[in-house]
Amino acid sequence: MSAIAHRTRLLLVAVGALAALALAGCAAATTPVHSSKGAVVTFAEQPSAPPNYIFPLESGAYFTFANGQFSPLLYLPLYSFGVGGKPVFNEPLSLAYAPTFSDGNTVVNVTMKHWLWSNGTPVAARDVVFWMNILAAATDPKAPAVGSNTAPGPGWGASVPGGFPENVVSYRQTGTYTVSFKLNAAYNPTWFLYNELSQIYPIPAASWDRLSSTSRVGNFDASAEVRTPLAGTDPTQYVPQNPGTASSGALGVAQFLNSQSQATNTYQANPLWRVVDGPFKLSAFTTSGFVKLVPNPEYSGAPKATISAFEELPYTSATAEFNAVHNGSVTIGYIPTQDLGPQLKSLEKSEGYAYSPWYTSAFNALDFNFTNPTVGPILRQLYFRQAFQSMIDQREFIKDFNAGVGTITNGPVPGYPPGNPDESPLEANGLVYPFSVSRAASLLRANGWDVVPGGLSYCARAGSAKGDCGPGIKPHTSLTLQLLYPTGSPALDNEMAALKSTMQSGAGVDVQLREEPVNQVTGVVSAGCTLAAPCSDWQVATEANTGVSWVYDPDYLPTGGELFLPGSNSNQGDYSSSVAEALIAATHTAPTAKAEISALFKYQDYLARQLPVAWFPTSPYQLTVYKSDLRGLVPQGVFSEITPQYYRVG
Repeated sequence: MSAIAHRTRLLLVAVGALAALALAGCAAATTPVHSSKGAVVTFAEQPSAPPNYIFPLESGAYFTFANGQFSPLLYLPLYSFGVGGKPVFNEPLSLAYAPTFSDGNTVVNVTMKHWLWSNGTPVAARDVVFWMNILAAATDPKAPAVGSNTAPGPGWGASVPGGFPENVVSYRQTGTYTVSFKLNAAYNPTWFLYNELSQIYPIPAASWDRLSSTSRVGNFDASAEVRTPLAGTDPTQYVPQNPGTASSGALGVAQFLNSQSQATNTYQANPLWRVVDGPFKLSAFTTSGFVKLVPNPEYSGAPKATISAFEELPYTSATAEFNAVHNGSVTIGYIPTQDLGPQLKSLEKSEGYAYSPWYTSAFNALDFNFTNPTVGPILRQLYFRQAFQSMIDQREFIKDFNAGVGTITNGPVPGYPPGNPDESPLEANGLVYPFSVSRAASLLRANGWDVVPGGLSYCARAGSAKGDCGPGIKPHTSLTLQLLYPTGSPALDNEMAALKSTMQSGAGVDVQLREEPVNQVTGVVSAGCTLAAPCSDWQVATEANTGVSWVYDPDYLPTGGELFLPGSNSNQGDYSSSVAEALIAATHTAPTAKAEISALFKYQDYLARQLPVAWFPTSPYQLTVYKSDLRGLVPQGVFSEITPQYYRVG
């Protein structure tokens, strides 16, 4: 989540007023300027969703679209994906050549391209091993606990128990620019490239391998390099023999980098963040989310940026952003869905904008908190989830609140691009659970509920037998649910209000709406809820204020491990199904392309029917409007990525 997907103040003295506006949470904007060095291109952030984490190792609390767009402009992944709006491997933008597999797909060899860090040192195999050590320590289930609720310790939002890097027996530098990985089983090479090696971000060991801002640079991360089997796992999983502690070894380095990344007010001055390998380097950053990036002259890739700066602008609401678009003061913005029809032609004519919906490889959903002590027993009943889904009028939501732009969501595999070969016939051929309030009410009645349309339904037959409400649901329990969602989107406000009205009037379900800024919502639902350690501070939620809750990044093949396996960071509500686990595992190990698509179809069909989440209509990430003299923006990134090194003005 995308869960999603996905992200200073030393401007010039002449634009100091802009920084003040950003700090005040206003609609900060600058007019693109032309000079001998190129243009300043400005990019509108989503409402109340600024980047707030610079270190590429993002824990669940920071695993957001905004950070996923911001950090890779400075720190490139080993392998990049997305070409021309298509969800494919992008080798030219990658730091390494395509990997080779041997020994029955149990050994992977990687050769890097000899690119440079901004300080002139090589981006080398040592930097890959450094990342692996930090990642292994931060995701080790036996590592000491680090951090707090207010300042989470290091982690990885893409982590999956038994997934990367636990499915790696060993990794080692075999040369200055070569790395070898020994795997614990034979995996499908396409899946392993798209969903596992895609999680590697080489980071500068020669600058970052330290335990504090005053410590020497050493080899502290090496504590995690020796790997040991994790008892009781099949196939055998591997973890560091010594991950370190909060102040020592690889975990200590991870915690230091994490703490520095949490200090957003220090980004501009912190020497750590000056060493980059991406196409840009940081020039300015405010705690409200104003970002200024300038070209990195040492960038080894092509093309090199020709614009003089790329600025990300924060907005407190879609209205504030649209005011900036109306003023013509933002290069790349978006038009709220409710304004698409009446406003677009005017913008194109008066302010010189062009229009391009930003479609992504994504889906949208509402998360269920199966661990919640109050409503978890209700949410764990399939009949209730079917009733809930049957009261979401996806077609009308798209028509009434999203200007007719969007697609029906039937399951976890995106309907984009059109004719997506990964989407099964079941998902592609219409609603699995058509909108029907009467069916929802019948399901509830058939399972022990006294349904009171317009009032408050309650459990009349408690128990676990057929026709009862289900295990853990007490007599006379009322159907009251809290629905948490982000501020800033009128379309989402309308969808939530409509859903509340439908559920109350049609089935006596009292939906209590709770609205908070998106980063706060992400923090709440990313608290690591489990049945053993349940979360009581949310019940049903979406982190998406864009019509997209999950973009397949960095798991670019839509096989589901990061989303629906128990213990996965992005399995927010702790959905658990042994059938789903087996089906997901089959997508990882299928030996041929034909077997892979068969396994993928079986997995998504099961999840489409089982409803680990409530499927919600998927919209474009945003309805982009951009200055018509801007070249290189379209087609936009299919994984919500942005690549301003391609932008040209004029």
